[in-house]
Amino acid sequence: MLKGIIQLKGDKSISHRILLFGSLVSGRCNIYNLSECKDVQRTMNILKKCNIKIIKTKNQITIFQSKIDQKVKRFYCGNSGTTARFMLGFLPTRGVSGMIYGDKSLSKRPMQRLVEPLIKMNIKIKAIKDNLPICFEKSQATPFDYSIKNPSAQIKTALVFAALSTNSKSYIKDPFHTRDHTENIIKYLGGPKEYYSKFKINSFNYTVPGDISSASFLITAALLSKGSDLTIRKVLFNETRIGYVKILKKMGAKITILNKKNQACETIADINVKHTKTLKAVSLGSSDIVSMIDEIPVFALVACYAKGITRVNNAAELRYKESDRIKSIVYNVKKCGGNIVETHDGFIIKQSILLYNTSINHFMDHRIAMMCEILKLISTNKFFDINQRNKLINTSFPEFYEQIGNIYV
Repeated sequence: MLKGIIQLKGDKSISHRILLFGSLVSGRCNIYNLSECKDVQRTMNILKKCNIKIIKTKNQITIFQSKIDQKVKRFYCGNSGTTARFMLGFLPTRGVSGMIYGDKSLSKRPMQRLVEPLIKMNIKIKAIKDNLPICFEKSQATPFDYSIKNPSAQIKTALVFAALSTNSKSYIKDPFHTRDHTENIIKYLGGPKEYYSKFKINSFNYTVPGDISSASFLITAALLSKGSDLTIRKVLFNETRIGYVKILKKMGAKITILNKKNQACETIADINVKHTKTLKAVSLGSSDIVSMIDEIPVFALVACYAKGITRVNNAAELRYKESDRIKSIVYNVKKCGGNIVETHDGFIIKQSILLYNTSINHFMDHRIAMMCEILKLISTNKFFDINQRNKLINTSFPEFYEQIGNIYV
């Protein structure tokens, strides 16, 4: 069982964004509780290679006003799609030329749907193709009026960073209502409200809320482990990111939200979750998927314990993540005895008895790896041997095993 009170490192999505805004500061900024995952480190390393002065101490990151001046031509993003896409909007519009590239997994992910609108903004992309590596030249962005065509906050934010390089007004619309952290940070920093254009970023302090996507794995473990009673403090509770919590409550999960408040234009809260014996199946539609896109793998585990038939629809975006997550989820749930059927844009799950099977495959995807580790924990009721820990999880949640160890009874 999992019992106790914990607090998580900063939300990965916000951490990427606040680093980029911090690199544009006039003065200095202090960032507290920044995510220490590998993906965020990729973003920080690229900024350092562009002459951004960043000092890291035990409790904070300080960024000083710097003139962007690239030291290299090749910018490595590892497995981080967020880093790659943000940098395609950010670097060329700040006078940087070069090439973005990543690891084998990232090099398979689609980029054309971002490249096309960037070219319309006058961003000079040398090779028009769907995958990394992508070469670019320093560019002067032009005003832009655009509605994103895919439910991707990464695409939206990359376009916003390009728009923030010019004094002209740009309008970037999001009909899918994807996560709005970029807009919230602009609001907190005093930027324009109705459009996007360059504005002065004065010295600021920012504390990153706990990562709600990381919390979802601990919430699931507590929900499905007998006797569990877990509280996660000061976690991000942004309306665009709490779809998983809402769905779990709809399924009958014993989840209580406490101490909800505003912090730097984001909502944070404490989440208490208790073991829930009886859960009921649900059907997810497009609006549900957008607000819990990162939590779908671990949601599949919960669905196996729910009475009835669970359907996940309109989730084709999952096929363009670190792996084809629809295939990855279906493969592993089947291997563990789950009654699951793949569809073209999701899957269907009937209540099943899951048994952990060592022939699982994480497909080089950190969230699939965590899904399998949570299944192992709730199926065997055994904590992880230090020699069996999956380093791939460091991509997004390096404290995964440590945090579970703190609350495992």
